[in-house]
Amino acid sequence: MRSFYAVVPLSLALRAAALYEDWHFGNMFAIGPASNAQITKATYSLTPPAVPCGSVQEKSEAPWLSIWVGVSASMSDQTADLFQPLLNWSPDQEAQGCPATAEEWCVATSTYHLSGQVQQPYITVPNKSQIDFTITVDSNEITQEVSIAGEQVSKQSDDKSVSPTFLYSSNECYLNSCGTVAGYSWDNLTIHLNQADPNFGETLILYNATSSGLTTSDEGKTWHAESIKINEDYFYTDGSQKECSS
Repeated sequence: MRSFYAVVPLSLALRAAALYEDWHFGNMFAIGPASNAQITKATYSLTPPAVPCGSVQEKSEAPWLSIWVGVSASMSDQTADLFQPLLNWSPDQEAQGCPATAEEWCVATSTYHLSGQVQQPYITVPNKSQIDFTITVDSNEITQEVSIAGEQVSKQSDDKSVSPTFLYSSNECYLNSCGTVAGYSWDNLTIHLNQADPNFGETLILYNATSSGLTTSDEGKTWHAESIKINEDYFYTDGSQKECSS
């Protein structure tokens, strides 16, 4: 496990830069690539933080924020599809096709292709609810599932266009004016590989995040982290860091 402050956000920026200059990436973690192994399944949970405060609409359209974990074969190659269930928020939820109020989050299974985003309809997340995510890779498809309180609320299956070797996350803000994002935790993260890789746990990289690390009980085929905590984050066009008032 190692922390760093430039390489991963740059990789994420490269993924978006060619087409989407208004996308900005914040705190996150990354795991991979596996050595001669591929990710076959990932499960993880999240209790969403409070919605952002201090967002500013500086253009004709409102900003929006996404929190996500996804799998792909690359972190920088635009042609490598990214399978990324999205937790989304905007001060103008209706404009994003989200049925929630501005005090709630929305969630949807979603896949990024070079040609654009393909996703299921957004579902409102009840405040303080735990969301459970599953990404499963088989020989033909990659399937994303999202459940709240044990009930599946979103599912999407795509052709297996890549063999995932990376699992990574980000706070992602459109227009860089989403405001202050409270810290939160990705919990009970488990990654299954198609073959054992005893060094996979050492690939964990943290950017303004903390974790006790990954452990394995089967010599490297299955890896588990109790939690990966993402620090408070800031998205302001002037680079400021503002705290939410209580």
